[in-house]
Amino acid sequence: MKWTLLLPLVLATGCSWFAMSPQPSASEGVWAAERDRFTREEKVYNVLSDVAFATATYQAPSVRLARVNRLAEWKGMLPSERDALRSKENADGLAYEEFLLSFYTDNRAANDLTAAQSTWRVVLVVDGKDGKEQAPPTKIDAVRIDPTMQTLYPWVSDFYRLYRVRFPRFPGDTPLADLPFELQIAGALGKVDLVWKPKPRRAIRRRAGARRAPRGGAPCRGGSVRPVSDDRGGSAGRATPCAAAPIPR
Repeated sequence: MKWTLLLPLVLATGCSWFAMSPQPSASEGVWAAERDRFTREEKVYNVLSDVAFATATYQAPSVRLARVNRLAEWKGMLPSERDALRSKENADGLAYEEFLLSFYTDNRAANDLTAAQSTWRVVLVVDGKDGKEQAPPTKIDAVRIDPTMQTLYPWVSDFYRLYRVRFPRFPGDTPLADLPFELQIAGALGKVDLVWKPKPRRAIRRRAGARRAPRGGAPCRGGSVRPVSDDRGGSAGRATPCAAAPIPR
């Protein structure tokens, strides 16, 4: 009875009690632009069968700063809390070259990047002044997929496993973010090349889109999606385990 009496009041106030979307959303502002600027996606097929899909975001200094500011807005952090989180991110950025990798394999047993004898070899390849240089990761950690991760990175779903891949800090005078580099994931099932080339900052238009699951999977939840570029002529909105409809530029 009490809820029945309150319903007209809730409707009259615009249902603000039920507004769950964060403001600003994950698909707008500096956070979305910097995240998408440093995100790449690639997929491997065997004829028509899915083998592996990878989406990685390089944690450049601008990405770290934008994420801290966005989380501070969402959580209503005090300036001291925001500054403490920013200091931690800065320290991590000075210690490692880091990627947040969302990885899907059709054979679930092959999604084993943290295993000592993994199916895959992961390596960072940098075009330095002395030619191509390779570095293996110092550590690969599994990351729990929680609502915050799925909101910050809308393509992350339960069909993927999420990894934090850390490499030694690149020793050159030029920051890695300003150099061409690749994250390579290779093994008996195929090879994934995620390629970054220096790009100017630009605004990225986004819209919500319907997404589909991998073959045989359950439907994915809806949400913001992003244009994807692999620096080799790939088009936006390509099929992934949760693939977006094409996004107008």
